[in-house]
Amino acid sequence: MKKAEMDRIEAKKMVNRRSFLKGMAGVAGFAALSAACAAPTPDVVEVEVEKEVEVTREVEVEVEKEVQVTVEVAPPSELIELRFSSVGWGGWLSEPWMEIVDKFNASQSAIQIPGGYEDVAEGYQKVMAQAAGAVAADVYMFETKRMQSFASLGFFVALDDYVASSSVVQEDKYFADDWSEMFWGGHQQLAPFDNSPAMIWYNKDVFDEAGVDYPPTKYGEWDWADFLDTAQKLTQGEGAERIYGWAGERGWYYSLPWIWSNGGWLLNEGKTECVIDMPETIEALEWAASLIHEHRVQPAASELVQGGNSAMFYMGRAAMAQKGTWWAIDLKAQEGLNWDVAPLPDGAAGAMTRNPLDAWGVWNGSRHPDAAWQFVEFLSSPDSLATLTLAGLSVSNKQVLSDVFATQEPADVNWQIFFDALDGHVRRHPDTAIYNEMNDLLTPEWDAVLDGAKTPEEYALAVKDPINALLADCIAAGDCEGA
Repeated sequence: MKKAEMDRIEAKKMVNRRSFLKGMAGVAGFAALSAACAAPTPDVVEVEVEKEVEVTREVEVEVEKEVQVTVEVAPPSELIELRFSSVGWGGWLSEPWMEIVDKFNASQSAIQIPGGYEDVAEGYQKVMAQAAGAVAADVYMFETKRMQSFASLGFFVALDDYVASSSVVQEDKYFADDWSEMFWGGHQQLAPFDNSPAMIWYNKDVFDEAGVDYPPTKYGEWDWADFLDTAQKLTQGEGAERIYGWAGERGWYYSLPWIWSNGGWLLNEGKTECVIDMPETIEALEWAASLIHEHRVQPAASELVQGGNSAMFYMGRAAMAQKGTWWAIDLKAQEGLNWDVAPLPDGAAGAMTRNPLDAWGVWNGSRHPDAAWQFVEFLSSPDSLATLTLAGLSVSNKQVLSDVFATQEPADVNWQIFFDALDGHVRRHPDTAIYNEMNDLLTPEWDAVLDGAKTPEEYALAVKDPINALLADCIAAGDCEGA
């Protein structure tokens, strides 16, 4: 389960803003305490010698003397220790993360990350709790869709000055759309790391066994009707042996490509209003639900095996799935699995997909923000990014993506399609400072649609006004600036 696929759990457990802010107020006190514990300056130590006994041949004379001894106490060479956390990526990138941290530790002796890296498997609700308790990590790998809600609470160190003097993290080295997502409130909150266009992944063996042609290799070469026809040809059997042509994701955010490709929106372009009841949006949601209920080319929740749609894909019971670039990490680990990647099919408005991003951030309560930034620069270096790219990630650094991503193994995978997606086929995620609350509203309602308990119209009616109320409050409070 990738990082953010834990949304439902996270949204229910998030600590409220008041608790978080109360905890963040304690960070100042924590910093003051830290300053009080700084290494001492050279000092004079007075040592009192209480008695000295002088012995002569004739008489024993006790002489009391007070002796002052000056001792220079040199300030110790302080070793700075940092903590580095990812959120929900423990199993995905354990080895590459550790390799990079080990290289950083070996590259110098002044700054160390003794714990390697930590993964916050519990999700972003624990990150909030860590910050409220003034025990957060110094550096986080953060999903940008969560950034604004945290930035509005003062979670991050603003990176403007660091970036201005950096020779590593420079705007012209990154995709423009990725770079633009790093800002909130007029300040840069994060440094870009990776992008992740959601694409069609397909199991070649299932296609071959069904005698069905592979999907096209370029955008514009198939549409929704072609996609459905392909999925129907691949869907065979019944019960526990049924093979599905499509193992789509159930998260509401995976309905966005269908919505956008049909000309609809969830939030308007300015992200100031929920417009989920647009006719184009309702039509797209009906289409997505019909793949389960009408066409039966996608498994219902009750038909999924343990491990979900990923497991069904690995075991040959699903032919196509939609996931981000990060899925290559897992696919590479499946011995004997023959897979490739294809573009999304065109809807009435073309083919548009979601492109969730991840980035590096420095916690505002860190005792060592300068050292934390040095580690962020190390993470952002071409060598570090190459290590992560070879694992399967599509990084935001254009040169590394071109030099490493496109030439990685397996050599016969259509890696070029990700470059094509980034060139006009991705749309900004509906990220705002109320993302967590919005997710809490959308998740159960969309589940009800996929389970056949609600229609898309009922779904839209249930969530539109509450989301608009949240947006209005957020905008009025100034927390949605930069949304």
